[in-house]
Amino acid sequence: MQDTKNPDEKFWEFIFGDDLDFYEDFIINLSDEEQKTFFADNPDFMMDFSVSRDKIFLLRDPVYRGILHKIQMYERGKKMEKSYNCSNSIS
Repeated sequence: MQDTKNPDEKFWEFIFGDDLDFYEDFIINLSDEEQKTFFADNPDFMMDFSVSRDKIFLLRDPVYRGILHKIQMYERGKKMEKSYNCSNSIS
């Protein structure tokens, strides 16, 4: 499959992407041992998601990652709504 995104677009997606996006783009294809090493070397990685280190294999499941994406979208929506309500109450 041909990647049609220009380098600038790919760069900004990388900068503003979250850990789950990074996992899907770069970490998912590493071996189990390489993933264990990566997570050991980066203990803060995926801290926004409730995935314990001993269950990290679940991230290989596309259904599980889809659920995490939906939870994240829901949480972002709640934060946006909360900030919107706060800004309206100040006016």
